[in-house]
Amino acid sequence: MLKTVINILRKYSLFFLLVIGIISFNLYTFKGDYRVSENVGGISNYTKVINDKGIEENIRFDSSDLYSLGIWLKMNTLEDDIKVKLLDGSKTIYSGNIPNNDIKAGEAKEVTLKLNGEKGIKVQKNKSYTLVIKDNSKRRYSSVVYLNSQKKLWYKTTYKLLDSKTIKSAAILIEIIILSFWVYLIRFSHYRKRLSKFENQFLLVSVFLIVGYALFIPVYRAPDEAQHFARAYGVLHGIFLVDSSGNINIPNNLIPVVDVVNSNYIDTIKNLHVALSSQLSSTNIINMALYTPQSYVLQSLSIGIISIVTKNVLLIFYGSRILVGILCTLIIYYSIKYIPVGKEVLAICSLLPMNVAERASLSADGFTYTVVIALFSFVIYSLRNENNITNKMKVMMYILVFFLASCKVIYFILGFLVLLIPNKKFGSKLKGVCHKLISVIILMGVSVGWLKIASRYLVNTNGGASSSEKVMFMLKHPFNYIEIMNNTLWKNIFAHIEQMIVGPLGALNIEINSGILILLIVVLVRFCVFDFKLNLRVLFIWMLCLANVLLIYTSLYVQWTPALNGVSQITEIIGIQGRYFLPILPIMMVSFQLNKINNKDVSIVNDWRSIVSLLVINMLVLSNVIGFFAI
Repeated sequence: MLKTVINILRKYSLFFLLVIGIISFNLYTFKGDYRVSENVGGISNYTKVINDKGIEENIRFDSSDLYSLGIWLKMNTLEDDIKVKLLDGSKTIYSGNIPNNDIKAGEAKEVTLKLNGEKGIKVQKNKSYTLVIKDNSKRRYSSVVYLNSQKKLWYKTTYKLLDSKTIKSAAILIEIIILSFWVYLIRFSHYRKRLSKFENQFLLVSVFLIVGYALFIPVYRAPDEAQHFARAYGVLHGIFLVDSSGNINIPNNLIPVVDVVNSNYIDTIKNLHVALSSQLSSTNIINMALYTPQSYVLQSLSIGIISIVTKNVLLIFYGSRILVGILCTLIIYYSIKYIPVGKEVLAICSLLPMNVAERASLSADGFTYTVVIALFSFVIYSLRNENNITNKMKVMMYILVFFLASCKVIYFILGFLVLLIPNKKFGSKLKGVCHKLISVIILMGVSVGWLKIASRYLVNTNGGASSSEKVMFMLKHPFNYIEIMNNTLWKNIFAHIEQMIVGPLGALNIEINSGILILLIVVLVRFCVFDFKLNLRVLFIWMLCLANVLLIYTSLYVQWTPALNGVSQITEIIGIQGRYFLPILPIMMVSFQLNKINNKDVSIVNDWRSIVSLLVINMLVLSNVIGFFAI
């Protein structure tokens, strides 16, 4: 009996380790009650003087468990004695003074009042209460509170959405059930033969994670997602080029959330009823104007399809997130299926949390990664395939090159990967040269053409106004520019690695536990074997990747880095994010395995451990995201 138990533990040791990991991480993540903060309107510059008569404001709460109340104020002197009361009719249910131990005189700051310590107080949901703010110091016109854009008192409430014990137990139970079901599918079910193919494992896990990230990353909270949503909606309705000012006319409630950078689940719940309006308003999306309309082909298609079914704004948004993610995943699925080497590397890189989160958003970056991977897979497949490239494959190559040049211009250099395809694969040396020349013409023509169009937007971007001076500085002082890049690299290298692999997610402000980063690095090192022989083909790929990195640095230097004290005073490039290097990562890692390209057995992959590890790690990331909003 004991021997049997030991054998089972050995055979399924990874499964039991992952179960222990799920339990431990969720117990750590959900420490307290799951509380949600809600802002009432956006903070404005409007103020109101606190006097001895007091300021009264009628407020309502969306939950019966109220933990804290926050207000913005400025105390010109710490001698002011400001008292806050919460009244239920004439009955005082809370009374307390503004804590001034962490307030500086004359500083505008948000002050949080903890109601009854960590216990909070009970209120009736949606009932009207009176908030009274009064200055008892008898000093006049000393302190002020800040109002929202409607000139009402700005305040932030924090209340319990879910009990920590409930959500902790639910997360552990759901994640263990999903893990168990996955192990059952690939080890015991009658689908196990089909799932022995690595690309099928990737597809199943990826679609599940796409739905998870699409639903649990709060509304509009992916990087610049609100602007991407507006740009894609504009493309769908024929606005291919944005006005030079960056303004675009969209339905006035297409983005009903005020603070998209800090949106949470309550914003989703409160706006679920919003139906798309026929009234238009102008919105500035200057940074998204730099993207070609082709970058939004999947987003616009998804928005159009979902809009046929419903006019609910958030259903259109979330439905489009999921559909875009699934479409990108299908393209990557075929890329993994047909690439002869590096299947596991491609799948692992495509299942990194930051990568999945980008695909499960309306950002153009997920589609950019997908196109890069598809073209790279096409090139490596052509190297291995014994037959000549068919006409359909030639058309596919041109389409991929066109879209690669149409996505972020900084990745156009990777289009030169087509030069790796032997000329004889096109039928003859002359035909090969001609097809490659056409590809390069498409690549350069589309890229340079769009750069000329997009240059008119640069003057209105952060740092773009001095773009011509920066270009001249690089040409005249190349070694100074190299020093700037070197400073930027070594100052931010570890942050960029973390951002590329795991986050922060959302609007780059949802912190992910660093332990997950360590686990992902272990998976990358364990399953992505570094076994290569340096040859001209590998060297060419490395040169393209290096050139791409230089383009990323230069693009952000020209477009985004401000020159407040003159171009010559710039010491660091601003705006570089680790996620920009995601398309380069799998190309570099697969290049380490290209010496196996002629090995007939290299494409056979039956190891399910890497995929199941990535599944669990991503579930932990989603727990981290949900737990991030617990206060």
